[in-house]
Amino acid sequence: MVNFYQRGAICAVATAFAVAASGADAQTYPAKPVSLYVGFPAGSTNDSTARTMAHQLSEQMSQQFVVINRDGAAGVIAAGMVAKMKPDGYALMWASASPVVMSPAYNRNTPYDPLKDFAPVSIYFYLPYVVTVHPSVPARDLRELLALAKAQPGKLSYGSSGVGGALHLAVELMLNMSGTKMLHVPYRGTPAMTLDILSGQIDLMTNSTSMSAPHIASGRIRAIGVTSSKRSTQLPGVPTFSEAGLPGYELVGWYSLLAPGGTPRDVVMTLHRNFVKALEQPAVKANIAAEGALPGGNTPEEFGAYIRSELDKYNKLVKAARLTPEQ
Repeated sequence: MVNFYQRGAICAVATAFAVAASGADAQTYPAKPVSLYVGFPAGSTNDSTARTMAHQLSEQMSQQFVVINRDGAAGVIAAGMVAKMKPDGYALMWASASPVVMSPAYNRNTPYDPLKDFAPVSIYFYLPYVVTVHPSVPARDLRELLALAKAQPGKLSYGSSGVGGALHLAVELMLNMSGTKMLHVPYRGTPAMTLDILSGQIDLMTNSTSMSAPHIASGRIRAIGVTSSKRSTQLPGVPTFSEAGLPGYELVGWYSLLAPGGTPRDVVMTLHRNFVKALEQPAVKANIAAEGALPGGNTPEEFGAYIRSELDKYNKLVKAARLTPEQ
């Protein structure tokens, strides 16, 4: 029979082996290709930014980072998959704010806990969105748009990349603050939504400034306002919502790298060091500038605290707007 002291010795040896194994894993990580899951389709901002970072990490870490698209439900489908994957650093999530803090606030049945089921690595960048309308909509600015919506409740339609996501809540915040109503038309991603507003199938959409700017310049859609507290460097002539008639309005998106909850600390920090290094590379800087965004690079601890604060913010927004998953 093993006595107390023998058990203690056995546990000590086992712990030593575990620590040594952990250190060895960290030193050799990654020893095989890494899957980077994206919750939105090819052609979206989520996809293009993920591929930029995946290429850079592949070069820096001498192992391939493979982008895998699993679109749907504003990124929730991919997030739900990654949350349940083995926490060894070989399955990662390229996450926007939508599946991490917006959808969980909007729908209590989201199949993961963003605070427990993910290990934050860092934020890639922060970006504003721009709200646009099809030229057939007789509104030249935000005040005219809101007056039109009040005169015809529920008639105007707006698209989003998924229920509970950033592009959905950006408009819902506008509607809540102005006391107006519109018809929500959710899509699986931004490409299909963009095609429909260009053809006049929907009246309004919210999208990144980079994706919208060429269509605004061509006159195929009209800019109403940007969602950040400061004007976009890509669309300096477009007012913020706060300037245009909704004082205090602000909603920005962000993109980030997450690992499954329980991923070893050494692996998370290896990813973080390479992530921050990648942010300084010319190709990555160019990608961030092209999106009209501000670079990230916060620590895993800072990112975790930010996720908690963002969850609190969107919980309050959903409650104030009285949103339910059925809307």
